[in-house]
Amino acid sequence: MKLAIVAGEASGDLHAAEVLRELKRLDPTIETFGIGGDLLAREGMRLVHHAREMGIVGFFNVLRHLRMFRRIFAETVNEIAREKPDAVLLVDYPGFNLRMARRCKELGLRVVYYISPQLWAWRRGRVKQVAKYVDRMIVIFPFEETFYREHGIEATYVGHPLIEEIGHIQRPPERDETVCIALLPGSRKAEVASLLPAMVDAVEILAHERAVDAYVVQAPTIPRELLDQYVTGRNVRVVAHDDGEPVAAADVALSSSGTATLECAVLGTPVIVMYRLSFANYWLGRMVVTIPHFALINIVAGKKIVPELIQGDVNGQTIACEMRRLLEPVNYARVVEELAAVRSKLGDAGAARRAAESIMETVKR
Repeated sequence: MKLAIVAGEASGDLHAAEVLRELKRLDPTIETFGIGGDLLAREGMRLVHHAREMGIVGFFNVLRHLRMFRRIFAETVNEIAREKPDAVLLVDYPGFNLRMARRCKELGLRVVYYISPQLWAWRRGRVKQVAKYVDRMIVIFPFEETFYREHGIEATYVGHPLIEEIGHIQRPPERDETVCIALLPGSRKAEVASLLPAMVDAVEILAHERAVDAYVVQAPTIPRELLDQYVTGRNVRVVAHDDGEPVAAADVALSSSGTATLECAVLGTPVIVMYRLSFANYWLGRMVVTIPHFALINIVAGKKIVPELIQGDVNGQTIACEMRRLLEPVNYARVVEELAAVRSKLGDAGAARRAAESIMETVKR
């Protein structure tokens, strides 16, 4: 089997690599090529473009780099047309991949989408586009399967890949008086620049009140030099994100919105979630978002269980205040209990295997 994969960011690279590992067990002769990162390359995929080229967030930032995106898109489509794979696997990254789905379907190819665009939260009108250009949605939240099937789209719920990837990691049973804080500023440079300075400010404010051990968890797509710009000379160090242990070791995490927040839920680490864009990008977002929360933990829970800070509230004083409140014993115990309930909603281990089987079924029918 020959498969094209398009995974344009760090989390997609991770999840797609797990699926590719399972696909190789089902078909040892499989050939893969496309857009991905180091993890997919390590599994043997031939990279047409590296995911690090595409780590840009925000509508107007994307517009400024539109020529680059168009070039990468065109080159990838040309390679797919030349190679004629049995199917194309699109992973998350909806602004790029929904367009890719259309072009691949126009080429007469089977299209499978893994890790659904959050159409249930914004731009529900795009469901019609999915119905037209995607042969199967492989989804990681149970409510997504219902959502797509109600719109006449074939969907398979496989559970969340994080359960398999980090669910075995245990939090340390005993802790001293030092507050351990994990900073998760994101996998895109713009996110880091927007969020990390405020996170570091909050750490230093809290450090005047109690003993603190704080560290930035470095995403694979973020160069160490960028993080050093913000932490050198401050009370923060940098650690690699090889697995979930740095998050599990923390008493509390400060995180960008996205997959990292669910990592905190799976590991049972209380988290403060933050999101900050330019005013124009924020204004556009408000126009299309249709749900009351932006943190995935709160979306899955169906209620607010962890703090959400947005735009101007992402500052050292406010973050420090939320940490104080979160670390109060009664609040802390409640959040840990509710995170366990969120984890239970994410399914059982084996998402990658089930996704691989669904892809094979789609190709063979």
